[in-house]
Amino acid sequence: MTIKSIGIQRRATFGLAMAAVFSACSSSSTAHNGRQGGSGGGASASLGGIAGGVDAGVAGQGGAGGSTTSPDTGTHQWGGVAFPWKIFDGSVPDVPYATGSGKTWFCNPVLGSDSYDGTSFTFLTGRKGPMKSLSVLLASGSVKAGDTVLLGGGIYREYPDFGNTSGTANARITIGSYGRGTGAPILDGGLKPSAWTKYSAQGQTTVWQTSMAGFSEINASQPVLGIYVNDGTTESALREVAHGQLADYGDGLPPNQTQTGITDGSNKWYFDTRAAVLYADFGGTLGGADPKTADISILFDSHSKGSTQLLVNLYNGANFLSFVGLTIRASSWDGVYAEAANGIVFDHCDVKFNGGGGIALESGSGSTVMYSRIWMNVLQNWPRFNNGNVTGGWPGGLSWFASSNALSQGNVVYQNGGEGMIFYGTVKGHTPTTSVNNVERNNIIYDNWSVNMYVDNTQNLRSEGNFVFQHPRDTSQTFDNLLSISDGYNSDWGRRMFPVNLSLADEGGSSDDNNAYLSNITVINNIFAGGQRGFLDYDDETATQHHGLKNSVIANNTLILGKELMPGNQGYGWSHLLWGGAPDASVSSLVENNIFLITAATGDNFAAAMEAGAGPGITCDYNLYSGAAQFLSVDTEQDFVTWKTAHKGWDQNSALADAMLVDSAEFNQTAAQKPVYDWSKAVPLPGSRARGSGTDLSKLVGSDFSGAARASGTFDVGACL
Repeated sequence: MTIKSIGIQRRATFGLAMAAVFSACSSSSTAHNGRQGGSGGGASASLGGIAGGVDAGVAGQGGAGGSTTSPDTGTHQWGGVAFPWKIFDGSVPDVPYATGSGKTWFCNPVLGSDSYDGTSFTFLTGRKGPMKSLSVLLASGSVKAGDTVLLGGGIYREYPDFGNTSGTANARITIGSYGRGTGAPILDGGLKPSAWTKYSAQGQTTVWQTSMAGFSEINASQPVLGIYVNDGTTESALREVAHGQLADYGDGLPPNQTQTGITDGSNKWYFDTRAAVLYADFGGTLGGADPKTADISILFDSHSKGSTQLLVNLYNGANFLSFVGLTIRASSWDGVYAEAANGIVFDHCDVKFNGGGGIALESGSGSTVMYSRIWMNVLQNWPRFNNGNVTGGWPGGLSWFASSNALSQGNVVYQNGGEGMIFYGTVKGHTPTTSVNNVERNNIIYDNWSVNMYVDNTQNLRSEGNFVFQHPRDTSQTFDNLLSISDGYNSDWGRRMFPVNLSLADEGGSSDDNNAYLSNITVINNIFAGGQRGFLDYDDETATQHHGLKNSVIANNTLILGKELMPGNQGYGWSHLLWGGAPDASVSSLVENNIFLITAATGDNFAAAMEAGAGPGITCDYNLYSGAAQFLSVDTEQDFVTWKTAHKGWDQNSALADAMLVDSAEFNQTAAQKPVYDWSKAVPLPGSRARGSGTDLSKLVGSDFSGAARASGTFDVGACL
């Protein structure tokens, strides 16, 4: 179904006026969920692995099998790196049949028929056999509470309607993979042209064209949004050329292109809206092969005309549904959107290459996303900065809005064109009224747009044992020569390519009364590595109730900044930012036992208090600062002694010393050199000042990043024992 934009529209923030206030900081200002939402390259990998290099003009390549699990040893790997807890493993589960009074229904996109009754996975006799379409099965009204729907492997090119499908707390409905050797069931929202012909007007040999005139979803006001390609080995998103859709900073843009400028191996595409003809180069993905034979989906831009086509749309009381082992891809907008839906579970799912957000859950309770992959979503922002994505308004990869009692665990969230993982929102007209009592644990989050892990206008959230990292900026992720032509893109809007690893925010636009409600946040045992912006807490245009760290604990985390400096900006381990002279509303909060390691030789700050009078209400102590950085109070750089004097009571027992980590150089490698960083390189060596120099927080922090118990008494600093 098509759904109008709904919910709170988060305002675009940190424009030119704010940039003058603090050049080192940035925000994301997200409009999430159903509400809204080159030559060169991107991270790539084979279907058997994760991000294994750089392919010209292609991004997000990878596939099932990026993570492996050994049931014998209990070890878990992602990108060749062992992790101490369970994560997405790329497997297609053999989901069990329904039990008790529940019925089991079957769909098979290859061998099924919608004239069958759906009661058997193979055809038996008469009408007894699998249905072909999930949409037809759901529309029949046959699926009831307690039932299980098993989907055989293959592509379901449809937008199923879940509006009248709901389980109960004691009788859930499961929609899962049949597995059993049949492969992954793929819900695909894209279009597949039936024929392509070569385009060779300028001598090209790998550029093709196809008419989109036969598709009702495509027209001048709803054009092509993206092209997904899977050649059986790699998955890719081709790159739209610049043709007038870029925001203008005022200091120049790359020249516009049409099909005549698409060259072999460029992996670019252009849609001629007047002729309804799509041109695309497949040289870097399919070589010289005919794209008709490949697994290709064309995404259409329903969002551009003010409405959004959602692939898995859970509305109208669609409660207590479990989605297990599904691939959800190529949606016109969000891959999954749920509003006021309770008890929703996504387990072992692969959500990717959608036009808008990956999974967006709004105003429900008890939802869980676990052991899933959410990657390369928000294709509206591909290449980066496309379609005016410069100051805010993009959706997130995995987001919860005004939701309660949610869990995000064991997920891998990366390369999304919006923030990676988000919990946010306070709306007094909703139930619950605020995002409250949520947990994010043991997730791997990296290389997303603007912010990797985002917590905004939220209460009672626990973030623990996550590995969040950022590779050095890859300029080929955006349009050719854009950053060299426009200094505004390079040094101002370009900060989005240096995302904040952790942001705790009060955006006025994230609450219905523009006030700040962030409180009772616990951030412990996380590793934040790479990039130039570690931890940012800030106020953005709140009205009368302002931001601060309120009853919050930021403890035993390891924050490591990369050495690549942001053009025109300073990096920071922690930045504490208020709004326009508003008083610091912080109260009863701790920032203790953290490691702040700066690897750049000069130019970055360990910590920055960006407004006069910032700090009361926060106990900041027993931290370890390592590297050649300074501190910043408002606009004044300070050494460690001056910093401690300027902020009464802060860091009196903290130390400035070598953290002696196993190998901090690990976190300066590019994605081509090291697609996934090794978290164990952030462990302090014997003899490090981090060993035994902390304050005893055993009542708050009982274990470390790996789950190993922390003893009371002598207490280590940082995430790892």
